[in-house]
Amino acid sequence: MSLNTKLEPELILLNEAPIDRNMLFNSVSKLLLTKGYVESTYPDALVAREELHPTAMQLERMGVAIPHVDVEHVKEEKLVVVTCPEGIVFNQAEDPDCTMKVHVIFFLLLKEKDAHLEFLMKLISLFQRSNEMDNILWAKSKDDVMEILTKNLY
Repeated sequence: MSLNTKLEPELILLNEAPIDRNMLFNSVSKLLLTKGYVESTYPDALVAREELHPTAMQLERMGVAIPHVDVEHVKEEKLVVVTCPEGIVFNQAEDPDCTMKVHVIFFLLLKEKDAHLEFLMKLISLFQRSNEMDNILWAKSKDDVMEILTKNLY
């Protein structure tokens, strides 16, 4: 699967303030609803899925999360990237009762049921490249993030 055409500058949110996770979900959901990329069911589905199956993981030098929903809540395949150097509290994937700060959040909007597995494998591979992840977290421009993602994910 190629998300190449789905990377858009307006879906890259750099240096977000450290807010509550659900406030972040609400703000990203509003953006996606306004653009017509998701169904009206998306906001609730996003929160519900993250509650049931937390996605936060600790990498070598930062925390990341990959919130996503089932395909029926998505109209168009996209990738939203949010960076927050100060961190946003999420529940951990490995131990849902524990929380951690995440610094880069990848919201996956996928239309094919099994496509997300392939894309997740590429993301996991990117997560293992600490320097690239640092470059995303500390990027000064959306173009820089898009270039890193294009090189590593597509």
